[in-house]
Amino acid sequence: PTLSPSHRPSDLPSESPSFPYACGILPCDRAADLKEFYSTISDPVLFDNPGSPQSLALDWIINHDLMTVCPNDPNTCHTIQRYVLAVFYFSTQGYNWTNCTAPKDYDCEEEIAQANANCDRTSTRYYSSNRIGTLDTNAWLTPAHECEWGGVACHGDNSPEMSHCLDQIGFEANDLGGIIPDEVASLENMRYLFLEQGNIFGTIPSAIGSLLNLKVLDLDHNNLRGTIPEEIYNLSQLLQLDLNSNELTGYLSTQVGNLYNLNSLQLDINQLEGTIPEEVGQLDQLEEGNFSFNNFTGGVESEICDLRSEGSLEKLQVDCIISCDCCTSCS
Repeated sequence: PTLSPSHRPSDLPSESPSFPYACGILPCDRAADLKEFYSTISDPVLFDNPGSPQSLALDWIINHDLMTVCPNDPNTCHTIQRYVLAVFYFSTQGYNWTNCTAPKDYDCEEEIAQANANCDRTSTRYYSSNRIGTLDTNAWLTPAHECEWGGVACHGDNSPEMSHCLDQIGFEANDLGGIIPDEVASLENMRYLFLEQGNIFGTIPSAIGSLLNLKVLDLDHNNLRGTIPEEIYNLSQLLQLDLNSNELTGYLSTQVGNLYNLNSLQLDINQLEGTIPEEVGQLDQLEEGNFSFNNFTGGVESEICDLRSEGSLEKLQVDCIISCDCCTSCS
């Protein structure tokens, strides 16, 4: 008998199925592209250390972040700051924070909800009425936009070119530890950095000196050591510099006169030495200056005293061994 011919399907799919991967590229390509991009922000050698904050942040971005950052995302603020905030989280020992710690399981809805319930940090509101995330209290490393994480605020739509770009990190008394990572220098639109009353150690990163839009740098009541980086004096927009109650050493640079918008300078309770430079007298917007409980010597120059008689300086405090005819008090 003659065998019946085999029947082959005559109808083939007319269109290829849609690409099933996030960002429209293979996972391995996405991982490679993100690693290459973030190598422009962090030293790529750090990615080879599985326990480094940079390696942990990269792993979270690539493998666990449900928001799925894409290497070809035109919103570079989002791509950069989500990674930098993750580095900041791991670098300051976010798992030990009092508030807003990440969920134990990044992929578990119940764990995410619990982490969000344990976060109540809002951002300081009086700086701007049109910012994003000011009242949001999502835990860090959750699927929400990073502008909506607790203690974070971003620029609003009144600045379209900077909308959703990070404006503030604010954590007071939240048990931050570890060190401040150099990567914060990539948050170039940030104006407010409040990290006071924690357990941060190490030195003040010189990279902070590249944050030229910074208005407030508040690092008081931590365990910071070393000198005040010269780069800090590049921050000509700075209104408030609070470094008191740390373990800072060295001299107060004559470059302090470059901070001509400064209205509050708090350096008390450190181990600074030398003389208080006369260039402090160039800070004609200064309202408060506290240099007490240090190892300063000499006297307060007349240029500084002129701020009391002719400027806006209302409070000037030094150690009692310092000769000063215009100080409001000594310690």
